[in-house]
Amino acid sequence: MSFFNVFNLLWKMTEKGDKARMSGLVHPEGIVRRPDIPYLDDGDRCHLLDVYYPENNNGTLPVIIDIHGGGWMYGDKDLNRFYCEYLAERGFVVFAMSYRLAPCADVRAQLEDVNASLIKIKELLAEFPCDADRVALTGDSAGGQLAAYTAAFASSESLRRKFGTEYHGIKFSKLVLTSPVPFMNENGLMGLYTRMMWGEKPSLGKSTARYMGIDEMLDEVCDFPPTLLITSTGDFVARSQTHRLHGLFLKNGIETRLLDYPKYEGKTLLHVFGVTEPYSPAGRDCLDRTARFILDK
Repeated sequence: MSFFNVFNLLWKMTEKGDKARMSGLVHPEGIVRRPDIPYLDDGDRCHLLDVYYPENNNGTLPVIIDIHGGGWMYGDKDLNRFYCEYLAERGFVVFAMSYRLAPCADVRAQLEDVNASLIKIKELLAEFPCDADRVALTGDSAGGQLAAYTAAFASSESLRRKFGTEYHGIKFSKLVLTSPVPFMNENGLMGLYTRMMWGEKPSLGKSTARYMGIDEMLDEVCDFPPTLLITSTGDFVARSQTHRLHGLFLKNGIETRLLDYPKYEGKTLLHVFGVTEPYSPAGRDCLDRTARFILDK
């Protein structure tokens, strides 16, 4: 059995749990959803996006573009549907895209999909009640890595050349990363997993670096957006990486805030709790803080 098959079994268990969790949830009222808009005209369901916004709105609204997590192997735009709806409830137009998954697509191909979706979203801003001057980018877990790299590309022509990425034309006003995992060249099990996502052979040692780490990329970034980092004491997957990223941003002069939730009302908060449980008391608090950060000028 290959490593991919082993990890796929774990993600199948996660999918079962997610379906059970979402089966009894109630969607917030008054939210319009425009589903399944193709951002590439190839018939691939991985190349679709959704739009959410409040049905009763006056004028234009700030925009959030969300990239779902799932370890680069699992999920689609529907995984974060409730998160996007609860953000829209707070007065935003929210876009969410699917992208191709490993092992059929490596991280570089996923970044290409995200970029293609942004080119389409740029066109769609005029079709919805969007304030094109206030566009925030969010991502959780693996989606946080994709969002961080995407923000770096948008801030660096040299990085776009190195990755062969076309500029989508959107200037991100804010970046929100929930439990991101952007350090993808680590020793040990995490490094073994993430290098597979880049198409490298599994190894417990460091990579031959056929790709760039987030720390290397920041050396070529000149205008990175103000960033909110979110984690929790129960986030065993990404808490250390989130803190490390916070220190790296500070070192590079990037405006950044860190929310590290302890227990909330006696409950230990797990990995990406604000995304998976946006309706819970802790999740609502997290989304309220996220909204205030995005709206703060």
